[in-house]
Amino acid sequence: KFRPTANGRRSAALLLISFLAGAGFLILRGGCSKPALAQTVRTAKPRSGSTKDSPSLLKSAEAALTAGNQQKAEKILSGIPAADGAGQFAAGKLLVEHKAFPEAARHFHLARAHYTDPYMAGYDEALAHLNSGDNSAALQTANELLNEGHETAELAVLAATAYRNTGQIQQAYNALRLATHLDPKSEDAYLGLCDIALDREKYDLGLEITKIGISNLPKSEKLYLQQGVMHAMRGQFGDAQKDFSKASELAPSEVLPDVALGLIAMQMGDLPKSVTLLRAAAERHSNNYLAQYWYSNALERSGAAPGTKEGDDLLNALEASVRLNPNFWHSRTDLGKALLDRGNVDRAIVELKKGAELNQAATAPLYLLAQAYRRKGDMAKAKELIAQVSKM
Repeated sequence: KFRPTANGRRSAALLLISFLAGAGFLILRGGCSKPALAQTVRTAKPRSGSTKDSPSLLKSAEAALTAGNQQKAEKILSGIPAADGAGQFAAGKLLVEHKAFPEAARHFHLARAHYTDPYMAGYDEALAHLNSGDNSAALQTANELLNEGHETAELAVLAATAYRNTGQIQQAYNALRLATHLDPKSEDAYLGLCDIALDREKYDLGLEITKIGISNLPKSEKLYLQQGVMHAMRGQFGDAQKDFSKASELAPSEVLPDVALGLIAMQMGDLPKSVTLLRAAAERHSNNYLAQYWYSNALERSGAAPGTKEGDDLLNALEASVRLNPNFWHSRTDLGKALLDRGNVDRAIVELKKGAELNQAATAPLYLLAQAYRRKGDMAKAKELIAQVSKM
């Protein structure tokens, strides 16, 4: 039975984490996932007596924002009376839709005094601060709401995100624990706690957290994914496989569990199974660039050679991955290498240059570029790139 070393276990799990984080499952790295504010802003019935001119002002401001004139829009919105809570809230919502988060926060703040749901306005103010990168203001607003008696799990999770963004990890952990106390079914809170456990390499703690979370949320594919990563970090790939299978069963339309299963097989040394699973994932999620990338990766590891069906599948998967996400440097670099292996040097150079541009700290695209220029006979350029790599 395959028993990886400690370094091998960590390498395997980091491979999984890099995929899951890269696929947008932000809870695995970098703190709690930050909600897209435009999707979280809610509405409530306005109080009677709202200013009748506000709708026309909002319509004019929207036209200005659509035209790209935010300054004009803000000037228009300044005409909404501070006492018009519904109008101020609508202004904040409009600005969020155009990603003007600092300005949105100001209007949500004004809405808190007169809006029919002051907590809602305050929560969206805190979210706007968070999305603008003003973590201190987000924490201040969250604490104001807590002091007003609004103890909610979503607010605690929001505060935890701001704490993590400012390096206050213990405070973030405490806030997330509070969130699970306030709402034992807060998925984001459990996921945030797991993220901290991963960062601290406390995988046993992480498994305890996922166990509690799953007991309250038995249909959470994200918690099963987290549990799978924890098991992978401990080298328990069989258990991780079961977790990812369960996650796939719970959310068959999600790409993460399907690809994770393929990666686990890869780490267990079963390349044929990995290729089969990742081929199925690529076919099932044909519009996902990471599914295509990892399928090509498995084919390359299995020795797919140019001129074979497997080699053609590898090239097609990489081209699909680049087409689906032109800014993913791994696919660009691997496509450049594949083209170089097939003698298409000029196209390879284009892809490798783009890969190097997308990640200027990476040595792989530069090293491959040196090989490409050497094939073209440009030894001076090749030596220049090798010298650059040696200094990195």
